[in-house]
Amino acid sequence: MGNSLKNYLICLDCRSANLAGVDNYIECEKCGKKVNVENGILRCVDGAYHSNFGLQWNKFSTVQLDSVNGSGESEKRLLNQSKLSPEDFKGKTILEVGAGNGRFTEIFLKYGARVISVDFSSAIDANQRNHNKYVEEGRLLLIQGDIFNLPLAENSFDIVFCYGVIQHTGDNQKAIFELSKYANKNGLLLMDIYSTSLKDFNPLIYLIRPFFLLRKVDDQRRLEIVESFVEKIFPIQLKILRKLHRKNGILKVLRWIVNRSPNSVYGINLFLYGKIDIDCAYKWSVMDTYDAWAPRHDHPVSKKKWTQLVYELENQGYRVDDIDNSGQGHTAVLSRVGLS
Repeated sequence: MGNSLKNYLICLDCRSANLAGVDNYIECEKCGKKVNVENGILRCVDGAYHSNFGLQWNKFSTVQLDSVNGSGESEKRLLNQSKLSPEDFKGKTILEVGAGNGRFTEIFLKYGARVISVDFSSAIDANQRNHNKYVEEGRLLLIQGDIFNLPLAENSFDIVFCYGVIQHTGDNQKAIFELSKYANKNGLLLMDIYSTSLKDFNPLIYLIRPFFLLRKVDDQRRLEIVESFVEKIFPIQLKILRKLHRKNGILKVLRWIVNRSPNSVYGINLFLYGKIDIDCAYKWSVMDTYDAWAPRHDHPVSKKKWTQLVYELENQGYRVDDIDNSGQGHTAVLSRVGLS
């Protein structure tokens, strides 16, 4: 682990910064707590609780990487939602919570930032495979850890980043509060959450999910069920959406209905706009469908509720710079103007 980034680590138990490290563990010199280091990753949890995400991101480890699919979708989403430019990330130290396979990790590193990326699941291993050269350079530190108990010093990061995660934590308000602890004075907090609005909400997913999760099968079998479903319906959806592509009037309404399918057609739309190839579109559909059907927690909120949650962080020394809508739901950009 790079010398500069390991200085942000603290003990999980006593919160001391007096840590000593060897190749396969880090030990607190104050209380003796040990945390294993495996393949360059600090392992603070076993990841079993969110094993579905671990399977997903290791199976589809490169599908969403801009450098592989050529779409630029991750970079576009980051810049649109954050209201920042690439220069705003250069030289910054970023805490990325819920990093998955590292689709945004890649962009931060490309922009010249140093990154501590955290994920609860074994998705962190996919991130390590995708970006190991940066781990070796000391610009990336990877942690398999819990958003509610991170081994990191508070008030320390130039940017705290969390996209596509909060609704899956089981407690939106607590997750946002925990994230707010880590930005330094003048630092930024960048977050988003799924929406309950008619534009974004897909009721079919929420009808399917309880029955899907009640099946007493493992994650791999659930993925096989998704693959079987997508294999059958994908060609039909591709044919329909190809005919409806860029159409207006009643045909636009029909396209909206198809886009509310119980499986994801996002990849098909990217393909029709010429952003990815058909193979990537198919994998994206399987990946996103499994992502929608399999999580233990998924708690989207209204714009009103999101605004309320975000403005509560004024009590933690934040100024709300922006609240907006995105393809995922709601976004927020906050600046830390004081330390509570």
